This record gives sequence, structure tokens and C-alpha cells, in this order.
Amino acid sequence: MKWFLYAISLFCVTIGCCTILYTNESRNVLRNIFNKIDRKILSAFEAIMGILLVVSATASHHSWLIRLIGFMAVIEGGIIFFIPKNLYDELIDWYLNSASDQTYRLFGIVTLILGTAVLSWIL
Repeated sequence: MKWFLYAISLFCVTIGCCTILYTNESRNVLRNIFNKIDRKILSAFEAIMGILLVVSATASHHSWLIRLIGFMAVIEGGIIFFIPKNLYDELIDWYLNSASDQTYRLFGIVTLILGTAVLSWIL
């Protein structure tokens, strides 16, 4: 499952760089994605990605951290699935409309660092 770790880490590095450099464009892309996708599909996607991270963690030097990230993704998918719709809508509204550019850049920096770390830990 090395290929999955390579793919997810390169995806994280790409998303992190785009979020840092092109904040408004990234916000618009996320707005289009969140407006078109159902939250149940989003939660299933999160849970599947978390399970794949847990399974592929053995191909990493720091498998405990990859498993932790995977378990957190599964929990996040469950939370997205089970929270009330109005709370989900408020959270998405904050993220898409009220969060500042610095907040987006911070999320981009964290994503970039995480993707780089996972890329460097693959066996």
C-alpha cells in the first residue's frame, strides 16, 4: 500500500501549496465542491480514506502516526454523518465564508507539513 501513501502525501503537498499560494481560488473550488456534494457522501469518503490510511500504515517508518491520522479521519467521517444538518451547515458556512485568509493559509501550511512528513516516512 505504498502507492496509497505516495498518492495521499503528494495530494496533501499539492493542496497545501495551492491553499497557501492561491487562497481565494482554493476557497472558490472548495465552495463549489461543498455545494455539489452531499454530506453523507463526504462522510463516507472520509471514512474510506481513514481506513485506507490505517491499512497502509505498515509501509511507513512512523506507522503509529499514520494510524492515528487514519483513526481521526474515520472519526471525522462519523461526526460529519451524525451531526445535525444545521450544525454542519454552520460549520461549512464558517469555513467557506467567515474564515480569514490567514486561517486558510494556516490550514495549507499544516497540510503541506503533514504531506511532506508522510512522504518522507514511507519505507
